[in-house]
Amino acid sequence: MARPEINPRKTALDMISLYFASGGQLREIIWEGLEDSGLEDLDRRFVFSLVKGTVRYYLRSDFLISCFSKRGIEKIDPSTLNILRMGAYQAHFMDSVPSYSAVDESVRLAGRANRKAAGFVNAVMRRLTEIDDPESFIKKKLMQEGAAGEDVIPVLYSFPEWITGYWIKHFGTDAAERICKSLNRVPVFYIWSNLRRYMSSDGDAGRESMHKELRSMGAVPLDIEAETLDPGFKKVFLPLAESRDRDGAGLFGESAMIDSTMGLKAQKLFRKGMISVQDLSSQMAVKYFLDPRPGEKILDCCAAPGGKASFASLLMEDTGMIAAVDKSRQKISLLEDNIGRLGIKNTRIMMSDSSSPGFLQNYPENFFDRVMVDAPCTALGTIAKNPEAKYNRSYDDVERLSRLSVKIMCACHPYLRPGGRMMFYTCTISPVENGHAVRNFISLMDHGYRIAREGSTDMELQMMPYYLDSEGGYVCILEKKR
Repeated sequence: MARPEINPRKTALDMISLYFASGGQLREIIWEGLEDSGLEDLDRRFVFSLVKGTVRYYLRSDFLISCFSKRGIEKIDPSTLNILRMGAYQAHFMDSVPSYSAVDESVRLAGRANRKAAGFVNAVMRRLTEIDDPESFIKKKLMQEGAAGEDVIPVLYSFPEWITGYWIKHFGTDAAERICKSLNRVPVFYIWSNLRRYMSSDGDAGRESMHKELRSMGAVPLDIEAETLDPGFKKVFLPLAESRDRDGAGLFGESAMIDSTMGLKAQKLFRKGMISVQDLSSQMAVKYFLDPRPGEKILDCCAAPGGKASFASLLMEDTGMIAAVDKSRQKISLLEDNIGRLGIKNTRIMMSDSSSPGFLQNYPENFFDRVMVDAPCTALGTIAKNPEAKYNRSYDDVERLSRLSVKIMCACHPYLRPGGRMMFYTCTISPVENGHAVRNFISLMDHGYRIAREGSTDMELQMMPYYLDSEGGYVCILEKKR
């Protein structure tokens, strides 16, 4: 008996409808939906791209739909509205989908439930596909309505106004637009490999062997030229990079780029614990800013899922000790899974709330050489991978999380030895959560800490997503005075 045909767009519509109805985690909705879909790999990738893209641009799509609908957005049936959002994204961003197909498939989806809805979808979609240059159309329409230049940014790039206003206030209009544009790209993914294990036995031949295996699974080893880097980034990063390249591996010598993580867990290198997924900005923070050394004792707070602890362990050659702390059983399970898969021996996992004073009862004061504070944040730097991150936060979260970060740093302070270093890291682009939190902490410590320096450069960096085509983030190294 033949299996019924599965419609990828209907699968995508179900996921999108569930997301907007429940406000759940988009990543979990997609992976659970794909797991149960019965779709082949090519269709799974199409659905993944369509769902992420539709959510990424839904505010922009709603504006365009409102231009051609006599009904307000809030009066359109939710399923019909989601079909139009999907259609708009296909028509304006998916080059593989012809305009006529975007119209026909949208009408077919709408017609499954309501012929009247199909007529409405047909009329709106035909108007949407007649727009030759959507950006110019949006700008012209907004200017006709009296909008200022900076008012175009949230509509054009589909960002809530509070976020674009926040970035414009702190970084300026041009930088804010560049951030939005960069975070709307289809992301690439980064992995690091245990290159040292290969090189320790075979030297350069080991490096080539690892690179060959990476290429066989579609990963491209990084080859970053210093002169191509953004000047603002290069000023802070290069002095660190040049002093940290002890094995001659070059910039991000352990790292590779891969288009998708689908199927990665089935790869031999992953199963053997030879590779791990971690964004380049996080790798940079650990290797070039924290700079963990063999034999050291390191405290990692808010450690799940364990990416920074495991990369630090690699750089420490699995010597010394890492105390990896998180506060929930579910997160501890993630930590245990990752540390176990990678075969790491020097990491002790503990469940505790690192925002509470005295959270490490079994460790004396001044015990650790270095501390990693991977602080809870609004995650605005991850929007390329998690587009819903820009819709489910408010400015109240910015201030609340900034205060929480200061609490965590204060609770960690007693465990760091004098002369030791604390790395404060977030995956957000948010001065209040980043630099302001650091300076509030320094003030509370009566200036018992200072921002560390490398030569004449402060070890503090707001990582923009366009610096390395990676996540946005922030890293600062604080030195505890002796």
